[in-house]
Amino acid sequence: MKKNTGCGNGYGHGKKCPPLSSDVAKSKSLFTATEEFSSDSTEEIVILGDVLIQSLTEADFELPSYARAIKNIEKNVSLTQCKAIPVVGNPEYVKLFVEGVVHKNIQYVEDGYGYVKDYSIDIPFKAYDQVQLANEVQYPFDFEYSVKDNVLQRRQLAKDGMGADRCEFGSFTFEIYNQPIECKLIASAVNQWDMVHHFDNWGRFNKVTEKMDINLVIKLTQKQQDLELPPLPPMDNGGNGGEEAPASTTQQQETVYSRFRKIIGQ
Repeated sequence: MKKNTGCGNGYGHGKKCPPLSSDVAKSKSLFTATEEFSSDSTEEIVILGDVLIQSLTEADFELPSYARAIKNIEKNVSLTQCKAIPVVGNPEYVKLFVEGVVHKNIQYVEDGYGYVKDYSIDIPFKAYDQVQLANEVQYPFDFEYSVKDNVLQRRQLAKDGMGADRCEFGSFTFEIYNQPIECKLIASAVNQWDMVHHFDNWGRFNKVTEKMDINLVIKLTQKQQDLELPPLPPMDNGGNGGEEAPASTTQQQETVYSRFRKIIGQ
């Protein structure tokens, strides 16, 4: 039975992902087994790359009244979206989607005397591009995707031996929770050119066309850990007089990642 997920209570039409509500089944856990894997590595934030991305944006807007001259334009850049999507099969590249606004406070005068008026406006911009990284995106399980559909089904023969038993069946699914790529704006620069038009009889204008060269410096990071473990010491079965065992007996330590890859068949 479908339940209300909270639309109208801060979720639904907003940008925040709402939690799902479901019926709860009765269950019981019969057995638990735990295994600990040694790890000398540390988890740390790795800089994937410092990216300089450019957006060429043109905007037209109208002042609330006619202006004799624009005295000053203050600009502030902020991002509304910054998302890096890894390129399939190539962890050295990401597709970078950047959106934001240039907030402008325009100060102008209507005549040769009088007050300076303020007018604020937001000018949206977008910049999409493929970016090469200085450090690769990490997938600890060497497999970036999850298999959640019942594509791997287990069926057993029916009692009459004429087909599958439709009353008993199984499946195998798995989810891999990759560390997200974080995006942070650390610098911006706006180079613009203004063209005024739509003049009245006194030579005043109220329409402006702006051409902007927006340059952004964005830092891409991901939380990673060193997955390389030192090999196990060579095995000595006591038959070589205590001498070092051949290199062929050297074994690599098993990690929780390699064990899980065996479970999912990767």
